[in-house]
Amino acid sequence: MTAISMPAPGGIPLLGLGTYPLMGEDAYRAVRMALDLGIRHIDTAQMYGNEREIGRAVASSGLPRGDVFVVTKVDPGNVGASRFAASVARSVEDLGCPADLLLIHWPPAEDDFDAALDRLMAERAKGNTRAIGVSNFSPAMMRRAQQRCGGTLVNNQVEFHPLLDQNAVLTTAREQGMVLSAYSPLARGAALKPAAITAIASRLGRPPSEVVLRWIMQQGVVAIPMTTKRENALSNIAALTLELSSEAMAAISALGTRQGRTINPSWMAGRWEP
Repeated sequence: MTAISMPAPGGIPLLGLGTYPLMGEDAYRAVRMALDLGIRHIDTAQMYGNEREIGRAVASSGLPRGDVFVVTKVDPGNVGASRFAASVARSVEDLGCPADLLLIHWPPAEDDFDAALDRLMAERAKGNTRAIGVSNFSPAMMRRAQQRCGGTLVNNQVEFHPLLDQNAVLTTAREQGMVLSAYSPLARGAALKPAAITAIASRLGRPPSEVVLRWIMQQGVVAIPMTTKRENALSNIAALTLELSSEAMAAISALGTRQGRTINPSWMAGRWEP
């Protein structure tokens, strides 16, 4: 199947495939399925333990390497000076190629924050990635990081779905010239259940998942849902053809609260807020 026609904010395809928590052959088959259907954005991370399978799937697809946008992330345990470079070298080896986008997966400790960003920029200078960004950074962290990196960060990957109010993060991303990517875009299924969403889906004759993904992408936010099922992947692709009215967008946006996180590790306590 030919590649999907899609906008690409910041050069990042608007729809991708998330690969957490897929491992081994499950990860390989899911990526090959997505690529065969026309998806050209694959998201992984050192933490996921599947970079080798992702690299093998991309290589075996027969697609030119430049046609597939591959994202990976530096594990929190690898951001220090003694491990950062070696971990990225392993990622490049496992992927079989440099990344298109390399992210710091979680905010570094305060005493290593700026130095970790310097290491990230060094990996781009070495050719181990085409672009750099961050993940799970608050608005204040985004501003500080973008200043440290001279405005070269292109992305912040965060939890983003209708049940979580991320307006401050999205506003800051736009101010800082960054694109947001949405992990857990369906809130592990919880975002498919509110009456406001099911009513819109019913009126449009589309599944709630397509409505939620379109709400995300219509704001210029990249969506990276994980699926191993062909029918779900096709439905995710179909969300690109949907257009929501301003009234529908507002009704869905009204569902979000600051307590709507599904991913909230203890080490981030007190660090999410602006």
